[in-house]
Amino acid sequence: MVLEKARSISFVLFLLFAGVMGVTPSLASDLPSFSGATGWINSPPLTDGSLRGKVVLIDFWEYTCVNCVRTFPVLKRWYRTYGPKGLVLIGIHTPEFSFARKENHVAYAVKKYHLEYPVAIDSDRRLWDRFHNHYWPAQYLFDRNGKLIFHTIGEGDDERMEAAIRGAIGVGAKALESSSAPDFPESMTPELYAGTERQSLSPPPGFVSGEPFVYPKGPVVSDNINLSGSWISTAEFVRPVFSGGHPELTLPYHAAGVRCVLRHEKGAKPVRILVFQDGKPVSRKVSGEDIRYDRKGESYLLLRAPRMYTLISHQSFGGHTLTLVPAGPAVRIYSFTFDPT
Repeated sequence: MVLEKARSISFVLFLLFAGVMGVTPSLASDLPSFSGATGWINSPPLTDGSLRGKVVLIDFWEYTCVNCVRTFPVLKRWYRTYGPKGLVLIGIHTPEFSFARKENHVAYAVKKYHLEYPVAIDSDRRLWDRFHNHYWPAQYLFDRNGKLIFHTIGEGDDERMEAAIRGAIGVGAKALESSSAPDFPESMTPELYAGTERQSLSPPPGFVSGEPFVYPKGPVVSDNINLSGSWISTAEFVRPVFSGGHPELTLPYHAAGVRCVLRHEKGAKPVRILVFQDGKPVSRKVSGEDIRYDRKGESYLLLRAPRMYTLISHQSFGGHTLTLVPAGPAVRIYSFTFDPT
């Protein structure tokens, strides 16, 4: 099975080993062409000629990927510090979910996260394939001759990448700082996908993808997405159906924070999703930036745009149970990711 995101402790250990190698033989050894990009943000299309003789750092990212978001501060620092000294930083946005192919969604994310460097939009995955890339985030550093000199995947190798950048642009050595990447406890819940293509639980007897199925309310499986009531499952997402019992999603998890990738049906009005933790409204002390409260004190999120929503934030690491109760059928639930701190 090909892993595409650095989200579990076992994968982090793999990354540490892979980082020692620096460059993997199967990767593109020469800077590939950017022809085939479906759009550009913050820059006109960059060509082989415009990049000739430049030190180029490539960052593959996706706007619903929390690991990618956590790398933005250091990438922006490198852009500000080393851009004037000769580094060309280019982000390549390759979508994980079909809705992330739309340029306006990527443009919104670029603005939200204050990314000022050029971003190539790779909605058809042509650049992804040309680089032989398999991960979000992934970084590739090419020297002035267009040769790959350093490669990292996931989080946690900022020091060595910065040393490689400084060497390539010729600004001399620098005392390496400790990595900004968080530690991932072994007991942390891994990323969970709701769609049938990558869901972790086997479907129940009688289940048919794309058709309504009534899930009985009963014992839940820890560190997994548990559905009750009527839902329709597709390859990428699940959506509630308001027949055969009110649909709910229950997720017993172990983490310090929770994020969820959601969208609503095209043309639908914004829809509420009630959010509970351990059977109660989410405490304001640990509520994520997307949690709101009504006059009764109920906690909810308002689903407007297709993106990653932060539900729980900065609580002590531990075990809790998250429950989502959609208020309408326009909800589409894609995945959950978890924060260690």
